[in-house]
Formats: sequence, C-alpha cells, structure tokens
Amino acid sequence: MAAYMRIAGVMIAGITLLGCATTKPPTQAAAANDPSCLTGTGSRIAPAPGQCRGVGRSYSNQDIDRTGQTSAGNALGLLDSSITVHH
Repeated sequence: MAAYMRIAGVMIAGITLLGCATTKPPTQAAAANDPSCLTGTGSRIAPAPGQCRGVGRSYSNQDIDRTGQTSAGNALGLLDSSITVHH
C-alpha cells in the first residue's frame, strides 16, 4: 500500500510540475487581454485563476520622471487627463 501511495505521489507531482511549466500564470494572461489589469499591487494574496490582482492605472517612476514635473500631482495631471489636481 505504501508503494502505491509513493508512486501516486510521484505521478501527481510530475503532472503538477508539467502543468505549471506549460501554462502562463493567470495574471499574465489577464494582463495581455486587458490593459487596465494590474499584475503588481504589493499584495501577497493570489488572484483567482484568470483574474487580475487589481484594475486601474499604474505609472512607473520613469513615467513620472519623463514629465519633468517636480510634484506627483502635476506629473499625474500630465500623464492622465482624467486626473484633476486641486492645489
């Protein structure tokens, strides 16, 4: 009985590894279909298969630096016209 359990365990581990090696992670697949799909949110909670970690817009430090602005509010106003900053 123990031998059968070991064999079954090895088979399941092999199938799992093979399956993981041949499929894209769900966040990459979702991000490829939806530009507002965020793949990095700082959360360690895994998304459900086929879903994003979050939905919204993300701007990198390089994006903000390229605007030449010295404040985040002014830079975001230039990057996205839907953002309104009140001083």
